[in-house]
Amino acid sequence: MIKRQDLVIKLNHLILIKGFQTQSMSTLAQQVGVSRATLYLNFKNKDDLVEAVVTRHLTFIKDNQLPAFEPTNFLSTWLKALLLLGSTTTTFMTELTTNYPTLASTLTTATEDYLQQLLAYLQQAQAANFLVTNLTPEFMLFQAQALIAQILSEVRQHNLPLLTAETYLKATFTMQLNGLVQPEQQATLDSSQIAAFEQTILAEFRATYA
Repeated sequence: MIKRQDLVIKLNHLILIKGFQTQSMSTLAQQVGVSRATLYLNFKNKDDLVEAVVTRHLTFIKDNQLPAFEPTNFLSTWLKALLLLGSTTTTFMTELTTNYPTLASTLTTATEDYLQQLLAYLQQAQAANFLVTNLTPEFMLFQAQALIAQILSEVRQHNLPLLTAETYLKATFTMQLNGLVQPEQQATLDSSQIAAFEQTILAEFRATYA
C-alpha cells in the first residue's frame, strides 16, 4: 500500500500544475494512480489533503534553515535555495490564497523569512570574499528567481520541451556558480556534490512537469 508521505509528494506535483479547486477527490485519486478509497484512508477530505501539501513545503523550509556562512556549506545551501525557489506556482498560490487564506499566509510568511535569511547568508559570503562584490545579494536572489521562474513558466505553457528545460536548468546552476563565486574560490567547490544535487532537483522537476 502506498505510504501517505509518497502520496503527498504525488499530490504536490499534481496540484502545483493543475491546482485543486476544481478537482474532486475522485479525480485527484485517479490522476495520482490510487483508488478513491485509498485517498480517503489517508486524508479525511480535500482540506486535509491541501494542508498536508502545504505542511510538506513548510517542513522543507524548517529542515533547511540557513547556517552561518562557511565555504564548505555554500554549495548545498545555495542549491537547496534554488530548489525552494521553484517549489511553488502561481496557480497553486492563487488557489491557496482564495480557499485557504490562513495556510497561504503561513506559507508566504515562512518563505519570506527564509529569503531574508538567505540574503543575510549571501551578505556573510560576500564579507568573507567568497562571493563577488560587484553584485548585491538582492540582485543575486532576484536573478535566480527570475531565471528559474521563466524556465518553469515556459514549460507550463508548453513553449519549452522538458529535455530542453532540464538543459537550461543545469546551465542556470553553472552560470550562477561561475558568476557569483570568486574565481579563486571556485576550485574549492565539490563537483560531485553539484552533480548529485542537480539530479535531486531534476528528479523533482520531472515528477512535477512530465
